[in-house]
Amino acid sequence: MTYPVANPKVIQRARQVLALNPLFLDTETTGTGPEDVIIEVGIVDAEGGTLYDKLVNPGMPIPAESSAVNEITDEMVANADPWPRVWAEIEPILRGRAVGIYNAEFDLRLIRQSNAAHNIREALADAQTFCMMKLFAAYYGEWNPRYNGFKSQKLEFAGRSCQIDLANTHRAVDDARLTAALLRYIAGRG
Repeated sequence: MTYPVANPKVIQRARQVLALNPLFLDTETTGTGPEDVIIEVGIVDAEGGTLYDKLVNPGMPIPAESSAVNEITDEMVANADPWPRVWAEIEPILRGRAVGIYNAEFDLRLIRQSNAAHNIREALADAQTFCMMKLFAAYYGEWNPRYNGFKSQKLEFAGRSCQIDLANTHRAVDDARLTAALLRYIAGRG
């Protein structure tokens, strides 16, 4: 089979989502576990313009394996704002907007964990977010019989397969920018 399959319904859905003028969010974290928290937030508009780009002091050491991926070190976050101040800045930006996230389930969980670590009860509404990883998986069309659904692909692969000339740097604003470009690419097909 030739990939991407590029189902017209997926392209139409991408156009509908793009018409909402969404924002795109990405985070970098201390890890992937239930106690991990956010150490960087990037938010861009639908054209990839930076709206927010900030490191976060997690109040704990960043594990070496996380720093090896995102290149964010304890020294870099030592004087950064703590999560409650960052949340107070990003929540009004995101409020009432459609928000695209590549692997939304992960980022939303880390936002909830970061909020819970500081007794912040609010979070992004699941209904206002959409997962670009799932949209790209449907666009690409590789079936995963084990999970009876489309196979998820890494952001780097998605960008490369669509020939988007933006690197997946594992820094929040760069990855949010690549995610926005990916939606624009899919919406422009056909």
